[in-house]
Amino acid sequence: MYQQTMYSLTQLHHFRLVAITGNFAEAARQANITQPALSNSVRSFEGRTGLQLFDRSQRPIRLTPVGRDLLARVEALLASSKMLEREMAQLATGEAGHLKIGMTAHSSASIGGAALGQWHARNPRMRADVTVAHTTELLRLLREERLDLIVGDARDLPHGPSDLDTQALPQHLGAAFCRPGHPLLERQEITFHDLLPFRFAGAHFPVAVLDDLAETFGLRDRHLIEIAIECENIAVVRDATMQSDLILLTTSGCVRHAVMAGYLRELPVQLKTRTQWHVVTRKHALHHPALPKLRDVILAGSTLPGH
Repeated sequence: MYQQTMYSLTQLHHFRLVAITGNFAEAARQANITQPALSNSVRSFEGRTGLQLFDRSQRPIRLTPVGRDLLARVEALLASSKMLEREMAQLATGEAGHLKIGMTAHSSASIGGAALGQWHARNPRMRADVTVAHTTELLRLLREERLDLIVGDARDLPHGPSDLDTQALPQHLGAAFCRPGHPLLERQEITFHDLLPFRFAGAHFPVAVLDDLAETFGLRDRHLIEIAIECENIAVVRDATMQSDLILLTTSGCVRHAVMAGYLRELPVQLKTRTQWHVVTRKHALHHPALPKLRDVILAGSTLPGH
């Protein structure tokens, strides 16, 4: 009947020291233990494995053929053990590990990439998996512990006491964009009503945003603001706007590079809509040690110029 053998990393370490020094006394000195203690450790290891690892009749002591085969495996295992110890220490200090992040379309395109890049530059052994979705969907995933942190739209977050910790980011202004050469750009003055016939592209907006726009510009029905293309991927609606006469509704931070490169033009229409995102985590949860560092970078990065 097979009997499971048990041995410790310490015994493997002692075996390796004797193997590379060929001397129990020197191996004991390097292990910082007495020679009898080291000899007992190696004999116990041999007894548990049922293998004779050293030819003790030789001076210096030599490995048996089986011992030579085992040494390479033991050295690889001890190296892996040291690596694991380093990784556990880094996990404990938040220097390594894996975080699951959720962001809305606008927050991810406006501040998310820059914040995650800065965070990773400071914590190069960390990994992050980012989900882009509606705030309501992100909240569900957060509460199911499938996300560690989200950046959600304040208008879709619960008000009053809840199971969540929230920290507000600075407000961002909404704006309207079109391609260069758009017919609207030929006009001397442009109003929001002038945008309506061209229809819009954008992320899935909270109903409150469309209601605010309708009220601000005196529209009898928010459905007059017709969203022709909706997508949580800002790159999709950005590129669709660049190739058509659609009007893109988003925050300036989401398309700042496209505007700087001349692929989009901001229309001179003051939408007067403000977006505020909150960094959200679960109260009383056992968070990953790296989470506070990421939260701090997002909070700090949201105020950088250009955002």
